[in-house]
Amino acid sequence: MRHVKASGSFYDVGLQVGEACKEDIPELYERTVAYLLEHTSVGTVARMHEVAQRHMAGAERLWARSVDFLQGLAEGAGVSMEKIALTSFTEEVSSEFLPPSNDKCSTLVVRLSNGNHLIAHNEDYEPQNFGKMVLLDVTFNDFPRLVCLTYPGMLPSLAGSLNACEIAITNNGLWLEAQPGLPKQVQHFRASLARDLDEVEEWLAMDPIAVTTHYVIAHGHTREVVSLTVSNPETSYVPMFFCPITGPSFCHTNHVPEGPFLKGLRKEDPAPKLSKHTVPRYEKLKSFKQDKLPRTPQEALDLFSQNDGLIHRTPEQNPTSVTLATVVMCPETLDIWIRDADPAAAKRDWHFCLRDR
Repeated sequence: MRHVKASGSFYDVGLQVGEACKEDIPELYERTVAYLLEHTSVGTVARMHEVAQRHMAGAERLWARSVDFLQGLAEGAGVSMEKIALTSFTEEVSSEFLPPSNDKCSTLVVRLSNGNHLIAHNEDYEPQNFGKMVLLDVTFNDFPRLVCLTYPGMLPSLAGSLNACEIAITNNGLWLEAQPGLPKQVQHFRASLARDLDEVEEWLAMDPIAVTTHYVIAHGHTREVVSLTVSNPETSYVPMFFCPITGPSFCHTNHVPEGPFLKGLRKEDPAPKLSKHTVPRYEKLKSFKQDKLPRTPQEALDLFSQNDGLIHRTPEQNPTSVTLATVVMCPETLDIWIRDADPAAAKRDWHFCLRDR
């Protein structure tokens, strides 16, 4: 895992991140191409780039500063914008040409006795990213400081984020087929820089979104935590489902659980049938009794980073989706902890308090 601290314009920060990841981004591009050819129905490299360029154009229309960051990233890494487009919008490509595995991230929210919240998240994705994650501590001009986990060659915040305005976001991918629409990664990045929940919802719920997905969003200042599922009108009669999280715990994996959003789907959610793990992971998280829920950041880190083949998976246990890192956040105290899943990492555990400079 690489750690990058940077500040300045979106281009300047992208440039610094690209320079830090110069060894990883070209390699990740090649591995991504190989993965998409083997595990999705995209068929050709030309088709991958066609879809990625479509989303890059959408990014320019939606929020041009995201493209400024990607241009800096490409310059710093010494690669073409065509390659950065593909690494940046891999999820949009794979969601349009569905892979056989529907196993991705796991999230658990626990309300503590003092009213604060612990958000524990395992970032699970394609195995070419194992040991290559990027930990960012960045301040973009005119935006709050942001500590986040992401992928080399991608926009910030995609694997868990906390900003200095006490906004925390995690994301659980859903595997309903993508539709023409707004690039999800851009919406996610912009929302991670928001100052309140209304601003987060404004960006994440913009219609029409290309990729159906789920977010846990928290605002430490108000102690509000919400579950937000967003989709495309072609996918669901209920393209947005917003639900406050008020119970002692909440969990989500990679299928659509019972509720209004599931009933509104135009087609059956393929994840429960195709996935070996999403339903068992969800059931395991949901089954925790009150006295077994993690009550400290260390307990949450240990629970989610203990290998069980379900919530935590190694490359040997799953060829298409592996645990890359564990992220734990307490938005009310502005603390974020990250544990690299790679046992060979020079430093596995990181902690940031955004009250500190």
